[in-house]
Amino acid sequence: MTSVSYVVTVYNKVPVLPFLVAGLGAQEGDFDREFIFVDDGSTDGSLAALRALTTGWPDVTIVEQANTGPAPALNIGLKRARGDYIKPMDADDLLLPWATRRLIEAIETTDCGVAFGPHSPTYEMTGRPADVLAAHRHEPGRIERCDDMLRRSLYRAQTNPSAWLAKAETVRRSGGCDERVFIQDYSIELRLAEQGAFARLHEPIFLAPVAIPGRLSDNQAQILHDVNLALANFIAERPQLPRSLARLGFVRASARAWAWARRRGGKSFASREFRIVCGARLGLLSPTEANLRATCAAFAKTNSIRLPSGDRGILSQ
Repeated sequence: MTSVSYVVTVYNKVPVLPFLVAGLGAQEGDFDREFIFVDDGSTDGSLAALRALTTGWPDVTIVEQANTGPAPALNIGLKRARGDYIKPMDADDLLLPWATRRLIEAIETTDCGVAFGPHSPTYEMTGRPADVLAAHRHEPGRIERCDDMLRRSLYRAQTNPSAWLAKAETVRRSGGCDERVFIQDYSIELRLAEQGAFARLHEPIFLAPVAIPGRLSDNQAQILHDVNLALANFIAERPQLPRSLARLGFVRASARAWAWARRRGGKSFASREFRIVCGARLGLLSPTEANLRATCAAFAKTNSIRLPSGDRGILSQ
């Protein structure tokens, strides 16, 4: 029988854990399942809450560790996964009941290694998880095969962990998350996109909370910094990447840096950020590692940016 490994990273998520667990428990489909939770040094009682909420569940693994950050934590969970498919989740999110079944169907009908879908409108944490799930009805959408996934990802991030499901062999070939980047979302998407086509499911897959204190997705500077850093590492390590794709990534990264520097940093047309974006667009600057990494600086000039402590970079197989 087909098997799915759900891999969830958790850091101080007590208020949303009942929603997370309700969504996981509601998954439809005839497949074996295992649940791997990596508690990344929570200090708010998340570990105890997870144990209580999953009492009686078969095949649950809860990894307790000191805080390492999202990327290493997800890699630790991925290494433990034994299923044919891997379904990662952010602990904030609520997986809709049909999500796993439909994502597997999307992979099987398109012969892709990865399938993804969007999230629906957000959910309110004031309601009961069962009521939130009951309020949503499945309306099947079309399945699109994206053969140009790497180009799409280099232009703009397409997913987050809650949005995708992949064949375990595809995840292992990708190398997992780049642990030199704090937020894991974009680095693993790029590495998966390098493996081949994705299937895009045009229907809701998960719900995100309206608001939760301390959520990483609320720190726009951190997100954009990490997108550019993941892109810089990815392109620098792939000299065989077609120049057109490397240049696309460089142009997009420099545009993000210039837009941030102008709007948030008050920078003018005489700034370094403007010179870099002009050079990238006109082809006067090449997508070298130094030029790509220079696009990260604008975000650190206006905001505090968290960096991981290690430099491991690749999920070992």
